[in-house]
This record gives sequence, structure tokens and C-alpha cells, in this order.
Amino acid sequence: MRAFRTTRLPLFLIGFFVVVFGLKAQTLPDFNSVNISELSDQQVELMMKQAQTMGYSSQDIISLAQAQGVSQSDLSLLSERFNAISSARVSQGEGTPITEARLREPYIDSLESVNKKSTDIYGLDVFRKGSFLSFQTTQNIATPIDYKLGAGDEVFIDIYGASENYYQSIITPDGTVVLENIGPISLSGLTIEQAEARIKQRFSKIYEGLRGESSNTNLTVSLGKVRSVNINVVGQVEIPGTYNLSALNTVFNALYAAGGVTEGGTLREIKHFRKGKLISTVDIYEFLSNGYSEGDNRLESGDVILVQPYTNRVTLNGAAKISGRFELKANETVSDLLAYAGGFSENAFTETIKLSRILDGEKRVADVSKGQFEIFEIKPGDVYTISEVLNRFANRVVVQGAVFRPGNYAVTQGMTMKELITKTEGLRPDAFLDRAIIKRTKSDLTTETISFNLSDIINGEGQVLLQKEDVITIFSKNEIKEEAYIEVLGETNNPQLIEYSEGTTLHDAILLAGGLTSYAFGGTVEVSRRVLTDNVDGFNLSETQVFSVDLNNGLVEGEDFELLPFDQIIVRRNPHVNRQQLVAVEGQVNSPGQFAIANQGERISDLLKRAGGINQFAFIEGATLIRKTEFYDEPTDIEQQIEALAKLQEKFNQTPELLTESELALLQRIEADIQTLEERNANNQSLSDYAKKERIREVIERNGLSNIKLKQAEAIGIDLQKILNSPGSASDLLIEEGDVLIIPKKTETVRSRGKLLYPTTSRFIEGKSLKYYINNAGGFDYRAKKKGTYVVYANGDVARTKSFLFMKFYPKAAPGAEIIVPSKPLRVPVRVQDVLAVTSGLATLVLVITQINN
Repeated sequence: MRAFRTTRLPLFLIGFFVVVFGLKAQTLPDFNSVNISELSDQQVELMMKQAQTMGYSSQDIISLAQAQGVSQSDLSLLSERFNAISSARVSQGEGTPITEARLREPYIDSLESVNKKSTDIYGLDVFRKGSFLSFQTTQNIATPIDYKLGAGDEVFIDIYGASENYYQSIITPDGTVVLENIGPISLSGLTIEQAEARIKQRFSKIYEGLRGESSNTNLTVSLGKVRSVNINVVGQVEIPGTYNLSALNTVFNALYAAGGVTEGGTLREIKHFRKGKLISTVDIYEFLSNGYSEGDNRLESGDVILVQPYTNRVTLNGAAKISGRFELKANETVSDLLAYAGGFSENAFTETIKLSRILDGEKRVADVSKGQFEIFEIKPGDVYTISEVLNRFANRVVVQGAVFRPGNYAVTQGMTMKELITKTEGLRPDAFLDRAIIKRTKSDLTTETISFNLSDIINGEGQVLLQKEDVITIFSKNEIKEEAYIEVLGETNNPQLIEYSEGTTLHDAILLAGGLTSYAFGGTVEVSRRVLTDNVDGFNLSETQVFSVDLNNGLVEGEDFELLPFDQIIVRRNPHVNRQQLVAVEGQVNSPGQFAIANQGERISDLLKRAGGINQFAFIEGATLIRKTEFYDEPTDIEQQIEALAKLQEKFNQTPELLTESELALLQRIEADIQTLEERNANNQSLSDYAKKERIREVIERNGLSNIKLKQAEAIGIDLQKILNSPGSASDLLIEEGDVLIIPKKTETVRSRGKLLYPTTSRFIEGKSLKYYINNAGGFDYRAKKKGTYVVYANGDVARTKSFLFMKFYPKAAPGAEIIVPSKPLRVPVRVQDVLAVTSGLATLVLVITQINN
């Protein structure tokens, strides 16, 4: 294990400094282009100063040079040059300090901490690298007042005032510093304060300003680089061994360097030995509970940290702030266990704790009451469970409905309904007084409904006593009746449903619907009214009355007509007023674009004349008329389901913050249903439907017809050549609003789709039959329905394959045509069970008929 650490460290340092110096030390030289033997002392010293101002030592520069491939002999030479310059600095007195930084170098432990998975043992993750705590060495701190100097520590001596000077020296192995013109001074074992007093005493023989009460010279001593110490960490730690650490480190730092305590180690009695004697015992729980530990002493060379196996570990489950396994000492109680766990959580049942204990070779359970927490002793292996409070209320009633403050209320013994209504700040004006109900929970957790007259309760003519968990519902008049409305239809600017209010007139309703449009029939408006007549055999009969109201410039003539709930206002359209209607011509014409329909008898030939006629690139056979229609793509049952669910989904998404838990679950189910239905709808689309939609989509997208929706359009095949030759003939269709006449450019390809081995697009060759293009696509697939093959021509016309006797006559191919080969239906094989069922049924039928005949 030790060999592993010593070989891993140089590789780690090399990789570290390659990254660091590659990013930050841009002023340091590239050793691949530097001849170390030719460097002057000034260049080497500058290199050292640059590294030190960045927080790195001379040894770091050597590691960088090694990582760059410098030979071992050059590395040795560079190390000697560094040592020579460093020796020249030591023990020299200067008028001002040299530029070497006094910040202590970051100390790299001899082994990285082990990163382990988290555990449920309380406190075990504290010293592991994966935790949020880091016990790495902190070097640049003020020298602790109890820190004792030793061999390897670096001290800085500053003299200022009437005299100024600076000294820097490292304490030698015999415990002294050697200063120029002063000689050796023994500092080992002294604190900084004691060392400063001893050095001042020696320097006062040379600097008179340091003597007496009226001294005019000052002297300070500070700690520079800190010595390292070798300590041993043994026992139940992740990586036991010997570690070279800074003398500023404590027991906690040593445990962190060793990877932390294993699951089998103790956290309560970690022992610190020095020179064979136990000097402290560290309790990690004391640190976790109080933020400090009295036994966390500073380390010295030769110290031993011993982590023994744990002795007593128990488990705490349930409603505690911290649950898991805890290590407790022999004299600690349940109260101590709760303290380490942070106490009870908010929903804990605090009166008792359930205990499972191994006793006499078997498990037993017990209840530890609240009064025993302070005295109940912990035993190894105990499992303590804190229960949660019951999810029920001891004194609650619920009020919902037409009160000003619905919600939960506390109920007391003998509390009446009238008192409860007073707590809710009274009934709303729309409260239904004839009847209210109470849903009451009985002792066996079943429920019963109790109705009462709310008006009697308010007047004091009767009372209802309340019980806990009663749910009182007070109805609203508006919620228990059908919502009344008025419907405005026809030629208004905003036809809509209007909420009925008493006194609403016809003129009011027209104004609320945005007023009449310019296309409205200005003479009369019809009002349709639902009228109930006398009942027959217990059923009410209804009939519709229609009122005709005269208007003058959009206003009701004479007395205004008062409306009743559910009236329908119908504003008819003036048949003699039409708005402008547009059609479009796209493609190979001399003047494409939009055109207004001049009259109702205008035809395709008239439209072509206005568009300047076709040009020389027009593909006459491929001319297509796209016509808007609401009847082309009738939605399937599945699509209607999707549309209904989408509307419901949109309704819920309008106020997501107000949704209840059940509504959120319903919304998730709706989304899943929509996805399933969309997949089914995609699978149910036939090849013909798909080809038809694809064709229209291509025409629409190719010509930039963004105002036409796929479901509102269909392609009509036209014979443009006949239209051009015989204007006004049966082929020359009347144009309608929204028509788009598309005359494509000449095309020279034929496309194939469906059950072919390799559906593709082929070049059109005059005189080639349909079989030629099918063979170009690899021929028919084994599931191809050959006799169902048909061709869709460029203008939208369709021709199918015909059969006579055993011969098939395929339609002709043409430029821009599309060959579609449908699939045969799947054949379901007859199962043996089905054959047996049929034969058994026939045999039974024969037997019955025979018996009847007999």
C-alpha cells in the first residue's frame, strides 16, 4: 500500500502542473527550447520569483520540466542551481526583503482521499472526499498561539524603525537558526511569542534601538513555510498507513487524508497517541453536534491515530429529522439518540417510540414512553421506530358551498349549525335556503346523509348538532338551475351566447353581439322562443314561437322587444349583397396572381384570358384546380375523438394552477389517450388516402398556398386542352371563391408508390407501358394486389387496371403520373379449435333435428 502511494504522487504532480502551468504560467519558459546549462543566475532567480509569486515552489518547476521531457541530468543541474540560489538567500541581511512571497505553499497530501458511496451511518461521510466538508490543509492562516516551532520551520525576522533589516532562516535539525553576525539561536519547542522574545534579546546586543523603554527600533518574528510531520493512521480507516502532513494539521486532517473511517470503525472514541501515551480521545459526534472537538489536537512527528471497531450501533427509523444508524456509548439513552438525530420531525408521534430488540436469542418489541426517554438505556442492535401522527382530525368540520368563507372549522361539544354559519361570516345572497345536507361519518367509517331546512336554522326554529368530520354542503341557487342565456346568430359582428339578465332587450342583445354587419337583411329580425305548455300525462310540452321584429337602420322600430331566457335572435343575410370573391392562378401563365370573380358565370377559360394565357413551358396535361371545401376530408371517428379530447385538454390548460389532484390525473390520461388515438389514426390511413393527401400537400406547398388548409381542399382533375379548344364546354368549369388554378411546368418523370420492391421515381419514356415503370421499381411485392393497381395523372384524373378473362390491362403512363400498387388484405389462418368448434356445433344441430323428427 505504501509503494502504491509513493509511485502515484509524482504522476499526479506531473499531470497537475502540466494543466496549471499550461493555463496560467504563460511567462515561464518552455523547457523544450531552453538549454539549462546556459541559463544565467539572474535568469534562474527570475524563474524562481515568477513561480513563487504564483504560489508554486522550485520543486514545482522541476516537476514541470520533467513533464516536458527534460533529461535526468538537466533536472539534476536545475535542482542544483535552485539550491545554490536559495542557500545564498538564507541568513543574509538586506535593507529590504527579497521578492519571494511569504505565503505558504499549498500542501499536497501524500494520498488523495477515497471517494466512497454515501452510507446511512450517521457521521461516517464526514471525512470522505465525496462529502461537502473538506479537511484539507489550510496553510495561509495566522500562526496559532500554541504552535511550537521545530526543525524545518521557516522564520522571518523584520527589523524596522531607526534601523531596518530583514532575516530569513530555516530551523536546523538541532533546533537552531543561524543568522549572519548573530550566530545560532535555539528556537525549537518555543512558540512564536517566546521565539520573538529570545531573538530580540540576542539582537539588542547589535541594535541599540531595541534596548530599554525608549527604544526606537522594533522587531517582529513570523512563521514562513511550515515543517512537515510523519504520522501513522491505523485501524478501521479506508487507507491506513504513514502520512507526511503539515505541522499545522490536526487529527481531523489526518482522518481526511486516510480516506475517512470505514463502516466497521468507531466515530466516538478515536485515539491519539504520542510517544506511546494516549493524549486525547476524539468524539466525532461532539463535532457534529457542537461544532468542535476537544481532542482534535495538532500533530507531531511519530503520532499515531488509532480507529478501533465500533462497540454499540443502533438504528433509528421513521419520523426523525435524521434517520439511519447511530453509534452510542454505553451510558447514553434514547434522549441522546434523539439529540443526535435532530429530534422529532414535524409529523412525528412524540408520545411513544417503538423498539425492536434482540433478547435471549429472539426478537422482542416494546414501547418506550415519553417519560422514559431520559433513562432508557440503549443496547447494541436496537431498532427504534418513530411513528407519524394519524392522518385524521379530532375536531374538524368542513363547510362548502354558498357561504362567504368555506373551509375547515373547529367543532366543539354541542356546537350547532347556526353557530357554524356565524363562523363562516354568513350565507351568500344566492344560498338555497330550502335544503342543505350533511355527510356524516359513522363509527364504522361508513357515511350517511342528513338533510335539513336551512331557512328554519337561520330563523331559530330548529337546530342541528354537529359532529367531527361532518361535511356541510350549502347549495347556490345559481348552481342548481340551468344557466340562462340568449343566443345571437347570423349577420352580427360577433355572434355569440350572451348570459341572460332580466330586462335585456333585442336592441341590447344586438349591441352586445357587436352590431349588425353590412350584409344583414335590414328589414326584420326573427326571435325564436321556447314556450312550455300544459303537461300531458305528467310531461311538459314545449313549442317554439317565432316573433318578427322590424328594424330601421339597425334599431328596433317602436317599443323595444324584451327578451326571455333561451331566446334565439336570428339576423338573416341580404341575398343581394355579396362581398368580393377572389381566385388565384399559379404556375406557367403570363400573369399569375389573384383575380376577383367578375360575375357568377365566370369560367376557367375566362380566368385564363385575364391571366394572359399560358406560356411555352406550361404542362397542359398536368393542370389542376384546387378547391376549398368543408366536405373533402370528413374526419373519422378517431379524429373526432382526438378533437374532443384536445378541446378538453385546452380547457384544463387555461388555468393549470387551479387544477385539483384528480383533474391533473385526468389531464395526464387525456394526453395519453390523444397519443394512442393519433397512433391508431396513422395506422388506419389507407394508401389511397395517404397518396391523395400527399398530392394536395405537395401542390399547396410547392405553390406557397399557405391560406389553404389540407382538410379544407381537394384536387379536381381538369382537361385544360379541351377547355382551351372549346371555351364554355362541359369541361370548362365555373370558378368559385378560393379556387386556385395551377398550371405546372413540364415534367418528365413517373413516380411509383405502394407494394413494390423499391418504390422510386423514373424518367418518362414515350411508348413505354406501365409494366416498364413497375419493373424499374423492382417489380411487385409478394403482398401486392396487382389487379388493384391504378394511376393518378398529373391533372388529378385516375385510371385503374382492368381484367378480362385471365388477362390484366394496365392503364397508360404519362408525364407526372403516379403509379399506386395497393396491398392485399391479411389472411387469418383457420385454427384447429375453430374447425372443431364448427364441426361440434354441426353435429349437435344434426342430433337436435333428429330428436325433433323422432
